[in-house]
Order: sequence, then C-alpha cells, then structure tokens
Amino acid sequence: MISPLPDTAVAWVDRQLASMSRDEKIAHLLIPTVHGYTDAERLLTLMEDIPLGGVFVSGAPGDTHREWLDRFQGASRIPMIVAADLEGGAGYVVEGAVTFPDPLAVGAANDPDLAYTMGEAAAREGRAVGIHWTYAPVVDVNRNPDNPIANTRSLGDDPDRISRLAVAFMKGMQDHGLAACAKHFPGDGIDDLDQHVVTTINSLSLEDWKSISGRTFASVFDAGLWSIMIGHIALPCWDAHRDRRGCYRPATLSRRIITDLLRKEMGFDGLIVTDDMNMGGVGGYADRRTRTIEAIKAGCDMYLFPHLPKDFGYLKEAADSGELPEERIEDACRRVLELKARIGLHETIEPPPPPQPERIDVYRAASRTMAEKALVQVRDLNRTLPLKNLKPGARVLTMTLSSDRADMPLIDDLLKERGFEVDHIVNLDDFRFFETAPDYDAIFVNFLFRAAWAYSSVRCVGAQNRIMIGGFYSDRPNVVFTSFGSPYHLRMFSALPNLLNVHTASETGIRAAVRAWFGELEANGQSPVQNLERPPVVFG
Repeated sequence: MISPLPDTAVAWVDRQLASMSRDEKIAHLLIPTVHGYTDAERLLTLMEDIPLGGVFVSGAPGDTHREWLDRFQGASRIPMIVAADLEGGAGYVVEGAVTFPDPLAVGAANDPDLAYTMGEAAAREGRAVGIHWTYAPVVDVNRNPDNPIANTRSLGDDPDRISRLAVAFMKGMQDHGLAACAKHFPGDGIDDLDQHVVTTINSLSLEDWKSISGRTFASVFDAGLWSIMIGHIALPCWDAHRDRRGCYRPATLSRRIITDLLRKEMGFDGLIVTDDMNMGGVGGYADRRTRTIEAIKAGCDMYLFPHLPKDFGYLKEAADSGELPEERIEDACRRVLELKARIGLHETIEPPPPPQPERIDVYRAASRTMAEKALVQVRDLNRTLPLKNLKPGARVLTMTLSSDRADMPLIDDLLKERGFEVDHIVNLDDFRFFETAPDYDAIFVNFLFRAAWAYSSVRCVGAQNRIMIGGFYSDRPNVVFTSFGSPYHLRMFSALPNLLNVHTASETGIRAAVRAWFGELEANGQSPVQNLERPPVVFG
C-alpha cells in the first residue's frame, strides 16, 4: 500500500490547504490540456481567475516543454502538477527522448527488468522537462480480441503477467520521482466497445472480476501505486443502476464504484483522476453540468480536460448551493496536494537534470532488446521465413493496411539499404491487385491495426480487404504477413500461410521485424494473448 508521507510533507500539505479559499480548492481539482502549447497563452490568462491544480501536456521538443512549464509554474502560487501519457516511455511526448515498444510488446517480451528500465527512462526523461505524473501503466486485461482500446495498449490477457510487469514498470517510474497512474478502473478489455464513443461494459461476474480485472488493480495497489484513473466503464456486477434508456452508469459517475468499491472495499488511498470528461462514454450518458458535479461527488479527486471557465463555474455553483459538500472538496484537494508532495513539489519546482548519455544508451538498448524479445512467429506453414533467395536488386512491394492511413516508411528505408527495389502502397482498394502481384519477387503485407480512439475496431476492416479477393498469396512463394499492431488477424484471415506478430510499430519494433524476415533474429517471444485463431466450429 502507499507509504505515509514524511512529517515535513504533511506539514506543507496542511499549510497549503489552510491558506486556500474554497474557490482555490475547487480550481485545484481541474487539470486541462494545452494541446501542444498552441493554446497556452489562453490558459495562462484563465489562471489569473482559476488557479488550476495541474496541466496535461502532449508532444513537443524538450526545450519547448521546459520553457512553457516554467511559465505555468511561475503563474501559480502553489506548484502545478504536470501530467502526460508516457505509456511507452517519454519519447512519445518529449521529442528526442527514448521511445519504447507498445505495452503489448512489453507483455510479449515478458521481462520485469526491462519493464522497470522502461519506467526509469520515462521518469528521468520526463521529469527533466518538467513532467511529474503519467497516466500509466495500463492494467486492463484484454480478454476480448475485438476490444478496440486495450489491445496494443494492454500488457496482454493474463492477469498474473500483467500484474508482474505493471508493478515493475510502476516501480521504475515511482522510484525515480514520476507518479504512476493505473488505468482504466474498473477494467477495459472485456467488451468490444470504445469508451471514447459510448459507455463500455465490464460484464464479468463479481467473482470473475475479482480474479481478472480487479486482480491487476489490486496488485499495483499492494505495490504502492500513487494514483488511479477511472474509466467511463460500467460494472453491472457492482453497480447495476440503469437510466431510463437502459444505459448502465459509467464508473466515473458512480459513488458505489469509486467510494464503496475502490476506496472502502479495496482500500485504495491515493489520488483518483477521471479519464477525459469529454468522451462519449460519459458525455453521452449525462449533460456537462451533471457529469462535472457528479464525478467529484462520486469520489474523483481531479477532473481531466474541463471546459474552462464553464466547468469551474458549475462546481462553484454546486458548492454554493450545498449540492457539492465542502468536505468532499476538502478531501479531494488534500489528495491533490499529497500527490504533489510525494513527487517533491513541496521542496522544489526545478526539474532534475537529464540522465547522462551513458544511461540513455542503456535505455535505448533496453528498447531494442524488448522489441526483439517481443517477436512471435504465430504461423509459417511453408517455411517462408527467413527469406533465403531474395538477392540485392530484387523488386519488392511493401503494403501497409491500416485503419487510420498510418504508415511505416522506415520499412522501405531498411529494405532499400539492403539493395532492394521497393514499391509501396497504403490501403490499396483494388480487387485486381492479384494481376500485378506476380511482378514482384517478394511482397510484405504489414497490418497496422491497433488501439486508437474512436475507430471502434482493431480488425482489418475496410475497402483495402479487396486485395484478398484473388487469393494472391496462394500463388506466390515470398509473401510475408506481419502485424505491427493487433495480434489477432488469423481470426479473420484464417488461410494466411504465415504471420509474424511484432506487437508494436515503434522504431525498435520495425527494425526487429525486418531483421527477423532475413533470419538475423529468431521470433521466439511469448504471445501475451491467447485466442489468436478462431476456435473450430462445433456441430451438433
């Protein structure tokens, strides 16, 4: 469980709380985003009347982070807490920092030491630019192959493996001063819906929930997790309330789930933050005023991505009328201040120095090793891999199939470095493709379907599937199928002769895959999920 704060930190929390007006305490519960600092000036102006508790940042160069975050801290009487999503290391948010493979690859590599190093890297590179808090690790259990949000953001479908790796990742962060935040309570990955669009449902029985979704959260709680994120996810086995439409109440607005289950039953004593309060999973359930007030009343301590000044006004009105109790505001604000003290903001707001170059080399090596250990050869019926007869000068085609037209140009660069003549297409919508396929000495079909908000599917769905109509891969010896995202493509394309699962489209993952194609690496990783193929049809 969470260790007690030192007496000096407790005294600082008490002093700050005693010095704050009620309006300041309410403002302290709000954490907006600055969208790459494009709207930072507006937010700084708003802070003159709304002294925010924190801010969420996205991708920017390190110098840009330091410059703007220094301005934000200078505009705040009480140090602000700065949050970011560092699920795969600081490199996704801090340009030039080390980028690690996606969490699903962490699950496939199955190495707690590497997971710890990834957490350390996220902490030291994030803290160096002024970031204090990350919304990671994701501890959702991906039990449904069609779940569009857990998938590559999850550590797999085994609660024990998830717990072991999540605890290691969390400790790597918190041991180095970065507050971790497990998500998305009470657990995504069970249905096939997207909480960005609609309230999702964790339909497990209470007994199963405790041994699956609840198990991973309990593990990080026991290891000393400092904060947790509530998802817009219903848990009918604990809160069966349904509105007049028949919709289950999302956990974000459920006192029964947040206060009775999370606080009292499970004993979690850290900070509770909402997920984005503009998502359809809560926005489609309740109007803005209702969800703003009810989230804090239910037990959430910080409100993520408020509309300002509107949501601040709603909370003030509710406090004035008694609808939002003073003691709930006081308790929530104290927990925000306690988290700030845990990361040392009661002592200094100055970022620590960045890690030394030799330590950066350790992080990069860990990223490479993790990607290499995550490769899984799911199928290779014709022993296509490694490619043995492809000589320099050969004409090859790389084809990316993706839901969002994302691409991986690094693959083409690496093949060109090997001397191949490379053609490339993305999401070709042409059922006549099989007529031109014989022109190539090898074809690399690369799936890039992964967890992405509001796409609502991780399956290869779309017009690009017309390339499969002619069954071109049945007549060509050198067709290689690789997934850099969802590992479940054999459930849809059961006739594929081969499939290599990489579990990530990170740079290190792409480099590892190309090396595996040519026999320079063996794909001996452990699949972090089961159900890679559809079960056989049972008659009778």
